[in-house]
Amino acid sequence: MSSAASESFAERSLTPSLENYLKIIFREEQEGGSAHASVIADAAGVSRATVTSTLKALRGIGLIEYEAYSPIKLTEEGRRIGRDLMHRHIIFREFFQHVLQFDEAQADAIAGEVGSSMPRHVVRRCGRFVLYMQKRKEHWQDWQAEYEKERDALIAGLAGDLARNASLSPEEAEELSKKYR
Repeated sequence: MSSAASESFAERSLTPSLENYLKIIFREEQEGGSAHASVIADAAGVSRATVTSTLKALRGIGLIEYEAYSPIKLTEEGRRIGRDLMHRHIIFREFFQHVLQFDEAQADAIAGEVGSSMPRHVVRRCGRFVLYMQKRKEHWQDWQAEYEKERDALIAGLAGDLARNASLSPEEAEELSKKYR
């Protein structure tokens, strides 16, 4: 599936909230064989009533098997989509935590926000980059300190590039490049 046209109805129907529930259910199913509404409510930070209505929506688009007071199981399509969502989440969490060096909680939260909005080819390229960088930590683990040492020269270069390539005046380019300080 490389384009929006090849996405299933269920994938097109997912909102960020439904995607979050699907990731929770996928993780719970992987760890314990099934998920339970109370665990989902705790993980999502919502009430049990909210979980119930969301589970009905996921069942309605064919991603879970659900009956009140019973364990929740993913359908084959739900498992496939859940796996894809978790894969995206892991890639972006690793990127934000280990490359951009956000703390674990921030990296996890940011990954949850951006992962599903990225096209598959961007996710794939980020995944390759994360794998590449994990093998070469010595080249980048101190990048923030190195950046601070070279910041003024890098920003001056950025301002020049902006002025040349974005048709900005030198003053406009300098103002825009200040955002990177």
